[in-house]
Amino acid sequence: MRVTLLILMLLSSFGCSTIVRTTLPFNDLPAPSGPYTVGTGIETWEDNSRPEVFTDNPTDVRRIVVQYWYPAAVPSTAETTPHPYLDQPEKRMGAFAQAMGLPEFLVEHIQEVRTHSLYGQAVHPNTDTLPIVVFSHGLGGMKSQNTIQAEELASHGYVVIAADHAFDAYLTIFDDGTTADYRSSGSEIFSEAEFWAVRGPQLSARTQDVRFILDVISARKSDPEADAATPAHALWQRLDLTRIGVFGHSFGGATSLMALSQDPRILAGIALDGWMVPVPEETIGEGIRKPVLYLGQERWDEPLNYEKLDRFIANSSGFATREIWAGTKHMDFADAPHLSNFARRIGFAGTLSSEELRLRLNQNILSFFATHLSHPSTEVELMTTQHSLSKAANYR
Repeated sequence: MRVTLLILMLLSSFGCSTIVRTTLPFNDLPAPSGPYTVGTGIETWEDNSRPEVFTDNPTDVRRIVVQYWYPAAVPSTAETTPHPYLDQPEKRMGAFAQAMGLPEFLVEHIQEVRTHSLYGQAVHPNTDTLPIVVFSHGLGGMKSQNTIQAEELASHGYVVIAADHAFDAYLTIFDDGTTADYRSSGSEIFSEAEFWAVRGPQLSARTQDVRFILDVISARKSDPEADAATPAHALWQRLDLTRIGVFGHSFGGATSLMALSQDPRILAGIALDGWMVPVPEETIGEGIRKPVLYLGQERWDEPLNYEKLDRFIANSSGFATREIWAGTKHMDFADAPHLSNFARRIGFAGTLSSEELRLRLNQNILSFFATHLSHPSTEVELMTTQHSLSKAANYR
């Protein structure tokens, strides 16, 4: 921590953006390994059936902002610019810096980070039935915090849909320019009763967000006119609603497990260092019949987290397993250690190299969904499985 403070003091005194970029650089995202180009889109979706529980206005309804990634057609020009990692940085940077606990000048150049996704690119013409994976971020996170995994899946023939869970994300920017700030810190929780009074409704709202996403895409698939207003032409008609998975990080891991247990449309789920503490005891006691994979750090500060995870797995009758990775920390299961080695310098990331983390995460996630969302007769899934096995052989 002393080293971190010294760096901050020196950079503040220089006040030079060039020095900041040189000393604490951000990296562009690594390229996905699949055969498909990746397209992306961002939309605001409104659920008129649900009041907004985070606000006092009784007329407010639940709104979320979704980003989706999909296998796209090869662009007609090599000059196409990849989508930035952070959309609308002019609105985001202050809130992003606050969420990171760092001065804005130190992180503002993250807006220059590029992904491998092409905004509004047409869906690939040779993809007929695309499996779906929904992603849920952690507390104070964002829809794009696991873009590496989203692009990897999309490059292998999946459609990935992530939401900014409004008021749980560090900032949500709706398409009309209004915003939802972060209101889920838990700084006013002092007792077990207060914990459940706050976290219970939050987890329920997030779980309903995931189910709402599936409702929207189901409605769009059944409406041929829906594709006309979508930049990714014909995307919704290509989705395979019989092959749906879910994954999430931290509180998003708990969200994924709850959605998996409640929604029969979801076949399998992954929790990335999932926060099990807010999962209700009823769910822990019942376990689950569906496939579940938990990938996590060696030790949580809350021993209850893994106690509940172990009971959940023991009570599950389906394929339910956990892998604990030595040398990892909580944010290793998101994009943070790949964006900058500064994460490791300040203890934000563990000791595993970003390359090993990326390969492990991508390999495990691809293998899991290829197995549990598989229809061997479909061209896309067969292509995905073969490519995953080939990559897995190279990783050994």
